[in-house]
Amino acid sequence: MYLIKSVEALNAEVTRMVISAPEIAKKIKPGQFIMLRIDEEGERIPLTMNAADPISGTVTIVFQAVGATTMRLATLQAGDTLLDFVGPLGNPTELEGARRACVIGGGLGTAIAYPQAKWLHDHGCEVDVITGFRTKDLVILEDEVKACSSCSIIMTDDGSNGNKGVVTEPLRRWIEEGADYDLVLAVGPVVMMKFVALTTKEFGIRTLVSMNPIMIDGTGMCGGCRVKVGDEYLHACVDGPDFDGHLVDYDDAMRRSVMYRAYEGSAHKRMSKRLASEARDCDAMAARRAAERAAGEAAGGPRRAARITLDPAMEAKLAVMDPPKAAKVRAALEAKAAREEAARAASHAEATGAGQAVYGEGE
Repeated sequence: MYLIKSVEALNAEVTRMVISAPEIAKKIKPGQFIMLRIDEEGERIPLTMNAADPISGTVTIVFQAVGATTMRLATLQAGDTLLDFVGPLGNPTELEGARRACVIGGGLGTAIAYPQAKWLHDHGCEVDVITGFRTKDLVILEDEVKACSSCSIIMTDDGSNGNKGVVTEPLRRWIEEGADYDLVLAVGPVVMMKFVALTTKEFGIRTLVSMNPIMIDGTGMCGGCRVKVGDEYLHACVDGPDFDGHLVDYDDAMRRSVMYRAYEGSAHKRMSKRLASEARDCDAMAARRAAERAAGEAAGGPRRAARITLDPAMEAKLAVMDPPKAAKVRAALEAKAAREEAARAASHAEATGAGQAVYGEGE
C-alpha cells in the first residue's frame, strides 16, 4: 500500500497529490511515468511524474478528474492509500547537452513539462517556457515555472490573462527575434504538439514531443498507444513517451486517441452514478448515525460528533470546484466516512449488547 502524504487542488479541475514511494523516488527521472491502481476493483492508469524527492521518498503526480478512475482519485485525502503504484516506466527525456531550450506545456501538459524545465535549469541550460490554457482560472504551476525559467509567458484561448493566442505565437516570435534554441520540448494536446513541430521544422530546431496523452496500459500489451514515427510504428509507453517531433504522424495519433472514447464515456457515466448513489447513502447514514449516537449514549458509550469534518486541505480543494461537482465529491467522502463510523459503532454496540437496538436483524 502506498500512503498519500498530501492532496492539493491546483484549480477547479486539477489535483496535485504526493505519494510515499521511496524506491521509485530514488530512480524516476523527468519524462517517466508510473502506473497506479486505487484498489482491487480499480483499473490501472498511467500518470507522468511531476516531481520526485529522494530524500523524503515521495513522488508527486498531477491529474485532472475527467475519467472514472481520476474522478475516484480526486476524492481521496491525505492518509488514504493506493493499492498499486508502479514505476519508473518509460524512458527519461533526453535533455543532456542542451544549451538553450524552450519548453512548452499545454494545459495539464504543463505538469509534465515542469520537471523537464527544472532539470534543464538546474544543469545550466538557459530555459524559456511557454504555457497555454483555455482561461486564466485553469492556470497551474505559474510560480514553479517562473522559478526555473529565464523568460516565461502564459497564453490563454480567451485572453482572460491579457495574452490571447496559442503557444506557437510567442515561440515563433522569440525565434525570429534571435533566440538560438538547440532544443524545443512540447507536452500537451496532440494537435498543439503538431503545430509546435511544424513551427520548429521551418527553423531546423531539434524538437521532442511527449505522446503520453495516448497511453493506456503502460506496458505495451494493449497496442493502444502505437504511434507512427517516420516509417515505423512504436509504442509510446515502452519506446517513448518522447519522440522526434518532426517524425511523428500526428493525424494518425489523433485518430487513435479517440478509439476508446465510447468506453471512456460509459465509464464516466457509471462513476457519476456511483457518486450519486454514495450521496444517497450519505443521507441514509446520517439517520443511522443519529440512532447510533442515541444507542451509544444510552449504553454509556462515547459521544460522537454530529457531523463529519473534512480536513482543511480537502475543504480548500472543494472550495475551488464547481458547486455541483463539489457537492458530489463531498457526498462521496461523507458517505465513505459514514460507513467507517457505522462499522466502529457496530463493534461498540456488539461489545455493549446494544447491537439489536441499533441495526436490527436485517443488517
